[in-house]
Amino acid sequence: MRFKAPKPVLSRPVRVTSIQYALRRVASFEAFADQVESFVDVGDDYDSDLIVFPELFTAQLISCLPGGTDPAESMREIAKRYTESYDALFMRFAKDYHRIIVAGSHPRFVDGKLMNVAGIFVPGHKPVLQPKLHLTPTERKTWRYEPGHELHVVDTDFGRFAATICYDTQFPEIGRVLAENGVQILCVPYLTDDRRGWSRVTICARARAVENQFYVVTSGVVGSLPLITDLTSQYAQSGIYTPSDYFFPQDGIATEASVNTEMVTVADLDLALLDQAREVGSVLNHVDAARDGLHVTFDGRVRVHRLPWLTSGESVTPGDATG
Repeated sequence: MRFKAPKPVLSRPVRVTSIQYALRRVASFEAFADQVESFVDVGDDYDSDLIVFPELFTAQLISCLPGGTDPAESMREIAKRYTESYDALFMRFAKDYHRIIVAGSHPRFVDGKLMNVAGIFVPGHKPVLQPKLHLTPTERKTWRYEPGHELHVVDTDFGRFAATICYDTQFPEIGRVLAENGVQILCVPYLTDDRRGWSRVTICARARAVENQFYVVTSGVVGSLPLITDLTSQYAQSGIYTPSDYFFPQDGIATEASVNTEMVTVADLDLALLDQAREVGSVLNHVDAARDGLHVTFDGRVRVHRLPWLTSGESVTPGDATG
């Protein structure tokens, strides 16, 4: 039977920037803010719709604490001292630059428990907070984090996206739940200290793109904080990944960063191509997963936040944040 090419559809482009960020000592929060803004400014220069920072990149604020601080205590201290400033900083960046920013992740107290939480900032709105659901041994034993129990989906002017932090992307059920809730772009901030850790995150991120026929954006940390436990060296090669089919790059890679180099990567992603792949692709993972009877259940809560970009003259009104 002769292959039929898909009918043309209206393009729905989204430009995404992934920041491969280098840890380094900073003398103050203001110095940290200046470093971060330089990358937000680059994303703005590229006219990006979505800018993604890595997991726990705010850990460089540990260098502002007294020397010899216990690793677990250092995470608690930067949560106590800098969370309010972190929120204010990225709310300002989102508003001033008119960009959506996945501000990596940051230690944060939630209901009295220390969690590793990704902050998602949409212009004119309060942050959406996505906690990490699965914790590594270091997070549980050394830093003494607690796991979260919620998944958050952000519904914007261009479509739906979500963030899962590092280890969480190694659990395919999470990607499936998000896909069932309409996610088209999954952002994965990560922090790994060697190539094996990077391989786990990247291989699984690419698998999630194939399984769910959506885009995956990874953003990793490079550099080091000398003599600070578990932050003495990092390994990253951030990337922007696609499903594997006719509509996308042959190797499923939209773009990748250089290994262990502080830099940005930028890619234009067309959400309309996801619709085509899911309807007339050479494989139909998204549809067949819904048909096969092996449905995924999640015993936590899934929240969908309907967050249109607001202009500088608009403000948040009750009820416009979640659905």
